[in-house]
Amino acid sequence: MGQDEAAQSRPRDSVFTTVTWDGLHHVADFETHLNRLSNHAIRLRMTLPENLESEIKKAFADIVSLKNGQLEQPIGLVKIVIDGTDQSPVRLLERPITLRNEEIEAITVPAPRWNRKVTGTKHGDWEPYHQARLKADREGSDLALLVHEFSIIDGDRASPILLDEGGLVWYSSSEQGGVESITRSIILSKLGENGFPFQSGNLTERLVARAHEMVALGSGMGACRIITIDGEDIGGSADLLTQICHQILSQHYADSSNWTKMVIE
Repeated sequence: MGQDEAAQSRPRDSVFTTVTWDGLHHVADFETHLNRLSNHAIRLRMTLPENLESEIKKAFADIVSLKNGQLEQPIGLVKIVIDGTDQSPVRLLERPITLRNEEIEAITVPAPRWNRKVTGTKHGDWEPYHQARLKADREGSDLALLVHEFSIIDGDRASPILLDEGGLVWYSSSEQGGVESITRSIILSKLGENGFPFQSGNLTERLVARAHEMVALGSGMGACRIITIDGEDIGGSADLLTQICHQILSQHYADSSNWTKMVIE
């Protein structure tokens, strides 16, 4: 398979999720992704195939190189698209990871909005997110941060978290219009035991301007420290939150129980 095909024009034409792939036979957090697909499909009033898991595994055979061994580390991404308008509803689109666990620069763009049920799902009308990513690339940046009512609610392919001056980590919840991030949920589940309390809230201009550190979390990006937004420096020299995020994700992916074998034998 090649790069992502053109986005559908209507939100309810499809639903998708993007999984982390080891480049061979395994994907990470498969059950969590299936649950999110199901939840988003309900909001979009889409009916998923009854045998969805087995259909995905059958489709996966087309993109797997028939090699032996288990890498079980993030090498690529596979976008799983469930098309509500096609007789063959499951499509898989694979791509390599080109940017991961690095310092990045971001721009801000207005967040796209749909109705309440559609906004916050991964749906068929994904072109605005794609255009935000292209705009960042044209301007020599790595990520577009999506802004609604003067607050950052999401990123074009990664969700931001922010460490404030009091040591509290903030994130924007899905109720504010961003997509619920699986990578962020992995991080949040371990932050407390690493000494970082956290809560959801508005990532306002004032909070961002005074942030000690900002990190973008995503299946492909891993944990990338955001060092500038619209050309303005973010945070100081400390990168403790970023390092903790790297540690949490490294431990998560090193655990074989978090990987699912996709090849049907």
